[in-house]
Amino acid sequence: MQNGEAQLIFDSINKAKQILLVLPAIPNGDGLGAGLAMYDFLRKLEKEPKIVSEKAEVEAFGFLPNINELKQELEASQSFVISVDTKDAKLGELSYEVKDDRVDIFLKTKQGTFSEKGVKFGRARFPFDLIITLDSPSLENLGKVYEENTDLFFETTVINIDHHPNNEHYGEINFVDLTATSSSEIVATLIEEFEEGLIDKDIATNLLLGIIVETNSFQHVKTTPKAFQRASRLISAGADQQKIVRELYKTKNISLLKLWGRAMARIRELPELSMVYSLVSFSDMQKSGADKKQILSALKELVASLSESKIVMLLAETAPDEVQGYFFLHPSVKSQVVSSVLSATMINGAYGYFGLTDKTLLEAEKEVINKLRNSKAQIAVQV
Repeated sequence: MQNGEAQLIFDSINKAKQILLVLPAIPNGDGLGAGLAMYDFLRKLEKEPKIVSEKAEVEAFGFLPNINELKQELEASQSFVISVDTKDAKLGELSYEVKDDRVDIFLKTKQGTFSEKGVKFGRARFPFDLIITLDSPSLENLGKVYEENTDLFFETTVINIDHHPNNEHYGEINFVDLTATSSSEIVATLIEEFEEGLIDKDIATNLLLGIIVETNSFQHVKTTPKAFQRASRLISAGADQQKIVRELYKTKNISLLKLWGRAMARIRELPELSMVYSLVSFSDMQKSGADKKQILSALKELVASLSESKIVMLLAETAPDEVQGYFFLHPSVKSQVVSSVLSATMINGAYGYFGLTDKTLLEAEKEVINKLRNSKAQIAVQV
């Protein structure tokens, strides 16, 4: 535990009242588990937390405690402020009238006269004392929540909690633990260090979900003894392990299984890049009954089955001459290079996506593979 950073986090939380939790634009189970656990933890401290993620796909995680509290945009918008100079005129009475297409505001003075030159316009600060980001290597990974509210992030203290090696340390306080297998493991340790008794069944379930997802049910090579010990303590605290396993691994949407099956049937390998990839056509999408939201889920099923590969990619034709690509990168692969080469957006430290238009599926395949082959030296894949 990085005691210095942990203490700074505790001090910041204690001083704050309204706290904004921000997850990646497309969070995985680890981001969701860590965020929802932190949300419940802050409520126990009698804070007023809000949790937001731009494009969170919550269908597969609908069983998680507090999942309905997750919003896709900031509900607390900034107030529009009209400032009037009262140095030469004292306010006597204020009223307003709402009309179809405007609001008229009436200021009556006790003495003197208000001047148009003394009127200014602006926006009030957001009502947040603190921002905590979870499982996000960069501010850009937060999507529109950051892009449309940069002033908020500039004006408010940001605590950055993450475990990805490519984290950009963008916060005033950066708790980035590269020895942790997941952000949920970090949050569990933080809560336990603050006060162990605060981890109840709901918090424990969310945190265990994050650890299970990030370690692929403890099958991933990065799983550490510490992760097993942490999971054991969470189960002792009441985490519903059987429900997590049942919902994640034993309950699959039929359309997802059909899409995954078609992708598995077309697996291709590029040994020089330690890469496997697959293609699904527009016809495959239609026949499986899958939609765009399930492409990433199908990729994750491929990753679980192909754990030895450093790059796993799925190219899906979502409409005629429109291809969506999703990929997974092993930590040994330089994600910044791959995302730049493919003009891709990283979802978190391991997953990313990109789109190609006006290209057939085979044209898109050729372009993507050529770009990766030409950049092999910079990608630094260790085969």
